[in-house]
Amino acid sequence: MDPEGDDAERAPNPGPWDTPPRKTDPAPARKPGHSPPRRTDPTPPRPADSPPPGRTRPVPARSAEPQPPAGDPAKVTDAEPPQPTVVSRESPSPATPRMSNPWATPVRPQTRKPVAPPRTPEPVAPPPRAPDPVTPPAAPVPQQHQPLFTPARRPPPAPPQPARATPGGAPPAPSAIGHGPAAAPVVPEEKRAAERSPRGAGLLIGVALALALAATLGLFYLQTRPATTPDSAAAAAQAATALRDRDTASLEVSFFDQAGVDVTGDLTVTKDGFAIGTLTDAGGGKADYHASGDTIAVRGDSAWWSRRDPARTGIVTDLWVRPDEPPFPVDDSKLAPAALAGMLDWMGDGGTPVTDAETVAGTSVVGLRRNGWTAMVSSAEPHRLVWFGGPMQDGTPLGTPLGLESRPLVTPSYVSVLVNPTPENARQPRTPQESVPIGKVPAKRPAFDTTVRATTCRTVTCTWSVTVRNTGTAAGDASVIASVAPGMTQTQVKNLGSIAPGKSATTPAMSFPNPAPTNKNVTADYQAQVFNRELHGSTLGLMRRLQENGIVPGRSKVLGALGPAPTETVLFALDAMRRARGFDAAKAIAAMEDVVTAGALPEVGELVRSTRLTNPEILYTKLPDLIFEYDTGTPATPVNEQIGHRRELQIAAGMLREDPAAKLTIGSDSGLVVRSGPRTSTVQLRSVSGDAVSANLESALKDLEKATGTRTVLLYVDPSAGYTYVAARDHFDSYVKPVWCSGNGNRADEVVVTNQTGTQRWAKKDFPGCA
Repeated sequence: MDPEGDDAERAPNPGPWDTPPRKTDPAPARKPGHSPPRRTDPTPPRPADSPPPGRTRPVPARSAEPQPPAGDPAKVTDAEPPQPTVVSRESPSPATPRMSNPWATPVRPQTRKPVAPPRTPEPVAPPPRAPDPVTPPAAPVPQQHQPLFTPARRPPPAPPQPARATPGGAPPAPSAIGHGPAAAPVVPEEKRAAERSPRGAGLLIGVALALALAATLGLFYLQTRPATTPDSAAAAAQAATALRDRDTASLEVSFFDQAGVDVTGDLTVTKDGFAIGTLTDAGGGKADYHASGDTIAVRGDSAWWSRRDPARTGIVTDLWVRPDEPPFPVDDSKLAPAALAGMLDWMGDGGTPVTDAETVAGTSVVGLRRNGWTAMVSSAEPHRLVWFGGPMQDGTPLGTPLGLESRPLVTPSYVSVLVNPTPENARQPRTPQESVPIGKVPAKRPAFDTTVRATTCRTVTCTWSVTVRNTGTAAGDASVIASVAPGMTQTQVKNLGSIAPGKSATTPAMSFPNPAPTNKNVTADYQAQVFNRELHGSTLGLMRRLQENGIVPGRSKVLGALGPAPTETVLFALDAMRRARGFDAAKAIAAMEDVVTAGALPEVGELVRSTRLTNPEILYTKLPDLIFEYDTGTPATPVNEQIGHRRELQIAAGMLREDPAAKLTIGSDSGLVVRSGPRTSTVQLRSVSGDAVSANLESALKDLEKATGTRTVLLYVDPSAGYTYVAARDHFDSYVKPVWCSGNGNRADEVVVTNQTGTQRWAKKDFPGCA
């Protein structure tokens, strides 16, 4: 018979804002499988409040592996293996053979405190009112009787009020958002009512949203503008002049790309375009960031690196390194004070005044819109830039994203930037002296390459062996997991002991009965992969079980090159998916490759490692579609194609992390069902990328009609929604109440909307007289 499989001999596994782009260290050739898909031509800019175009996510074709020359021993590569032939001993001689854990609650990134207290702009004080009574905290509830999820105790903060005098001249306490002194809050009645809403489905959403909101730091509040307002273009021009006199800018930059990137940079940027700050991923992952001249250095945690370079996760975690690729998609040189002034000049040249947003972060503002971009400056003098945002495309202030040129274009990437008052003595960025190029970080780790040695079998018994070579930088024990399908479907484990770097070892000959019937040829798949405890932990039994089911992740160059922790996540996920109806091993392997390239390993790992996802086989249909969700309430959404599941998986992982006793079911259409003790909750999630709030709400309510337990609708607003992304509660009241009061009051217990202002909730008591 002709051998095949993964183990035959093979090779080892133009505008005023324009500024020169920053250079990073020259990037070495990327390993196969690690380059993200190629980005196509961007779509033309469009107004911020228009719906995004639909799209499908291209799947790269996999090329077939070239066949080795006839008559030579089989070479097994990491790509698709050649098909060997098992020959009956009585049949004519065939043609020349072909060879062949505990979970950490995800938190929203906290606003970085400036080095020196910023100057607080004069607030507009609302009419005085009596302070609300202080309600003492409830007594602790035993764990077994606690509600499923902890409610969000603090509503979105009220606009800043004049600071109260403190005894003895003590300085005022810091504000809730970390910019200036705290204010005496005036809590509107609707917010107090929201806090008194019943605990139930609202508790379910409270903490899980911390995960999904991790990359949205700017807080926006909309209030009534004073009767007299300045001209928008004149105010923007004065703000631009002020920026040109600044040495630094303090910014919170939220970047969102529907293909799978959701990250926030809390940065201080100098007039020279140097930057220092923190980068935080939605769903988990954080890194310190320094950019000085042509040098960029980062120090990331394990989750941050597992999204970007999972092969080196255990090697570079918590070290200052200079990465090969830009770690942040926004060129911080275009965020320098003079560049921001150029952006305002561009907005004033043809921009139209904003009429539907009047305050941002408690500051009364006026604004301009142009080509889908919006910029807000303070209405009070001295005018300053408060917030701006829009799609990142050619011909717009920030250009196209860095490092994402080869990603598929879903919709344009969006950026939302909150501009904080800048301290006079902000730190100047300096690259850490101990940083080194990422490729030069010493990696003492074994790596193994396998070669199957087998020929066409014409006898009653077929024999074969496997040679293993250590291609790594450290010695390591190697055990070969071997099998043949058909013929030797039960795996055998052959321990080769420790193999030094550059050295090889071969297993003893293994044999099995010739499975070919008389005068018939049979194609055989010789399978072999190496188990090493340092690389694979305690997963020998799991690897054998997967291989006996035809799942050999070692054949994939993407999966075979992962570090220890990501490798375990892959193995657990593959084992979970194999129980899916119509399971196909090749499709499962491709899905896990998508998880790696999309940077979704942290959330997938949380789901499969918890063992509390009751239907883990659902990942077989969810993982091949790891973009962030489309707005299915917007016309032209490709509902029958890819609609996205990324946010759903992030929120599901956050629910399991928050409640160690919870068990969760991810439904195809039924939403997320969580059971914890006697409590059952069902959540229907919708992404809102335009102004189709009513359509999404109606759709979710319909799907909740037959749900049991506490029923919740969660509307998650994305940056592409424009004004809706920064709207306050009163904006959503105009959508929620009409839908609720149109015969839908008995379909849900709570409606939750989350956007850059925070989270708003509506329950039945908020709509008296509605059915």
